[in-house]
Amino acid sequence: MKEVKIEKCPFCGGEEFIDCRAESYGGVYLSTGVLRGAALYATVCRDCGSVVRNYCKEPEKLYPKKQRRS
Repeated sequence: MKEVKIEKCPFCGGEEFIDCRAESYGGVYLSTGVLRGAALYATVCRDCGSVVRNYCKEPEKLYPKKQRRS
C-alpha cells in the first residue's frame, strides 16, 4: 500500500493528526454476499477532531485468496 502524507487539515489548517481504529462494526466489506472484511482506520485532526481520511490497512483481505496480489 502506498503511503499517504497529509500536510494540513482541509477544515482548520491543523498539522497534527492521530491515527485511530474504528471499533464495533466499523469494518468494510465487499458486497458479494460473502463476508470478507477488513478493519477500518481513520486519520483525525488533533485540533478540530475532523476525520480527514478513512482507510483500510489490508485491502487485499477483501478478496478471496486466489484473487489477491502476491
